[in-house]
Amino acid sequence: MFFIGIFGIESKEKEIKYLTNISCSHCHSESSMKLFKTYNFFHFFFIPLFKWNEKYNLICSNCNTLYEIPNEKGKRIERGEEIEITYWDLKEVKTDFYNSYTTGNRCSHCGRTIEPHFEYCPYCGTRLRI
Repeated sequence: MFFIGIFGIESKEKEIKYLTNISCSHCHSESSMKLFKTYNFFHFFFIPLFKWNEKYNLICSNCNTLYEIPNEKGKRIERGEEIEITYWDLKEVKTDFYNSYTTGNRCSHCGRTIEPHFEYCPYCGTRLRI
């Protein structure tokens, strides 16, 4: 017999770990960044059967800029290997996805919370991303 709700497709975000001493190109500082993985999966009776569309992302703790890193490096870090993330590994993601991890819009320079319609930060005067 077939019941609706027995199987389905879902998206998931999994926090992996905090990485330190990574250079952020937006706030121009060495900061810690949170590494997390996003993926889609098919499940049957709440048991995940297979995954696809895996991506590894970093969020800067100073300015909340979202970066994507190569999947090979992300998988190795997830397995517990000590891998160095360099400037060349970071690919900035231009999206509002990172807003789900923050409490609001933030200035990429000073990190202060601002209104979403501002073009310039009222605290430091930096032009905001559009």
